[in-house]
Amino acid sequence: MAATLKEKIDSINERLRSFGKEAVQETKMTSKDGKVIGQIKYGYRSQYVFDCVNEVLGPENWRYELTKEEIFETQAVAEVKLFLKVDGEWFCKGSQKGQMQIVKSNVGDAQKGAITDAIQKCMSLLSIGSDSYKGLLKNVYLQCPGKPKAERKQAAEKPADQSGSSVGELPEIAGVTFENRQSVIVAIGEKLFDKRQQLKAAGFIWNKSEKVWMKAA
Repeated sequence: MAATLKEKIDSINERLRSFGKEAVQETKMTSKDGKVIGQIKYGYRSQYVFDCVNEVLGPENWRYELTKEEIFETQAVAEVKLFLKVDGEWFCKGSQKGQMQIVKSNVGDAQKGAITDAIQKCMSLLSIGSDSYKGLLKNVYLQCPGKPKAERKQAAEKPADQSGSSVGELPEIAGVTFENRQSVIVAIGEKLFDKRQQLKAAGFIWNKSEKVWMKAA
């Protein structure tokens, strides 16, 4: 069953990637005077994640429980447990805390957002939406426009290269293959540092957090 579940999770992630920029959002925490606090984050929009999970796993095969909730002056915090049904039995896939800034005294929306954030963090334990936590969505958001459904369908029907992904025109570099994640192309191979000039010339940039060479598709 573990292999089957992994295949389903891979399908969820491929479905999320197929949407491109339209499924990605930029998140900023700001102070009362409007200044950005901390790091700007890029992640999948929650509705896209939940729709893909429902599509592949089925809404009857997962649920969550709210175990703790706190309201502070500027933010709401919630802790939830995620449960999955496997072979007819429920098991818990850990618990996570989520938070959401309170905007214009709208506590209700902040509470809902904190719960949603916590659920998505729980799903990350299953590697659902993993591109978000690998730092791959910033390039998708900043460099790639959202693709109309017709274009996404055409892209999905393109012939694949040897790695199983359609990569379009890319340089031929000895020992290097390319993985296309719809909106981001990642270079794969050994001793890529020695080939950095060729990668740079082809438009690749170095992602320090993930230690990969990547470019917009």
